[in-house]
Amino acid sequence: MKPGTIFISHRAEYGSVVGELKNAVESTSRGKIHVAISEDLKGSERWRKAIEKHLEDAERLFLIYGASYDWCFYEAGYFAALDPGEKQPRSSSEEKQSRPIYCIKRPNVRAPGPLSDLQMVTDKERLIADLIDIYDGNKVEYDAGKLRKSIDEAADGLFGKLEEFVSYPRLYFIAKDADFRARPDLPASAVVKGERVTLTSFFGIGKDEASWSEIVRAGTSNRTPQEVIFFSKWADEVKEMILASRENRVLTPQTVLVRGGQRARFLLYVARTQGDGVYCCEFLVIDEVGGPALGLSQQQLALLTSVRMGFRFRYEFIKRFADDPANLADDERRSWIRDIPRIIDSMLTESNAHGNVTLQDLQSAFDEEEAERIRKIVGYWPGLKDNLYGSLGLSPVREPVPDQGLIGPNINKYRTAFEAPRLINLEFLSRCCARVSRMTTRPEDELRRNAEVIERNVRALSRMKAPPAPRRRDPHDASGADRIDVVPLPVPPDSMSSGNQPHV
Repeated sequence: MKPGTIFISHRAEYGSVVGELKNAVESTSRGKIHVAISEDLKGSERWRKAIEKHLEDAERLFLIYGASYDWCFYEAGYFAALDPGEKQPRSSSEEKQSRPIYCIKRPNVRAPGPLSDLQMVTDKERLIADLIDIYDGNKVEYDAGKLRKSIDEAADGLFGKLEEFVSYPRLYFIAKDADFRARPDLPASAVVKGERVTLTSFFGIGKDEASWSEIVRAGTSNRTPQEVIFFSKWADEVKEMILASRENRVLTPQTVLVRGGQRARFLLYVARTQGDGVYCCEFLVIDEVGGPALGLSQQQLALLTSVRMGFRFRYEFIKRFADDPANLADDERRSWIRDIPRIIDSMLTESNAHGNVTLQDLQSAFDEEEAERIRKIVGYWPGLKDNLYGSLGLSPVREPVPDQGLIGPNINKYRTAFEAPRLINLEFLSRCCARVSRMTTRPEDELRRNAEVIERNVRALSRMKAPPAPRRRDPHDASGADRIDVVPLPVPPDSMSSGNQPHV
């Protein structure tokens, strides 16, 4: 043990405030008190041995406690178990030195039982008093004013009240682990638990626990046709996520659950088999700003989704991979083989999750002749996709075949399999965009009449007087006169330059 040494044990999130405390002690003690923290040992190859050596050398231990942490308990236990008499010889008459542990914690944080007999430091004044005792015991000259000022900087981080982080609502899927073995499906014993407000908001179930079958039935009651469709997609995806988690696979959620204007994505946070034989999946219910457009007919939804996905297909696949594969370097070739299936699969997943309901819905947005043409060119895709993957050296299910992707005969196969989707994409977007245009385009005379109404209304609003500004006393005005806050009036449209026109 080295007199005048302090070891500070802390969790990583206290690193910055512990650094401030270390600097305050070492500077106000004029270097007579040495403070050791784990951040000083990052370059050590034998980190654990280095920690233990500093614990053996320390005269005192400061334990910064905010939450249970096994390593901090280990450090405190190791320090308390050390016998200074065994580390250095002493005469029989020499009194064994004390090795005190100070538990520095916020006043509203309850220390666990193993720490209850320690010296608790719960405010700035107690910390300063303990440091003064340490300085006096080591005959350190110090400036009390500078010590107080230095500790002030670290005190808020050590003793201030922690603001509670408001996390996302959670839902828990719970079922007996043994019941999964009967068949690859969610067992009948499955239940969903969570806050009552969450189950009520998304499922219309006014309780904090419901069976999975109740949840599924809730998807067809008091919902619009679109909400029913997306609920069905959500239920299927959640089922796949739970079953995949039992195989240690993670599926990224794509669907958005929509109900009454609320949109949420359910993210699997953790899955575990508990000691009582229960399998539990914990989902975070995250507010979602995106998702499918609401209030549209099935035909409109399918059409608009097709336009969006058509443009994604053009710019993420067609434009990106239009070069001749014969000119690729080997690393570029491997990159294409890896990236093309990933990009195509992600687009197909999004299309299914966000609104491309059925081919029939899309066809019904067109007249009979165009609908038949849409059916035909869409029907080409499965075979073209298989051939495209084959040219990459992949099977239709993306299992690798011997290393023949984009070499030899597969170069010509790729060119042919790529050119057909490129032309299909051009025709598909042309027909879909033209159909959307016909659905939304209004006659020019109607647009001119509407423009006159818009102009008239904006001018009328600009002439309306703003409400009187609230009067409030200006504390810096010695006269005591009331002050009026200025409220800017809208700028008349005819005074705006064309470069400042708002975009719609």
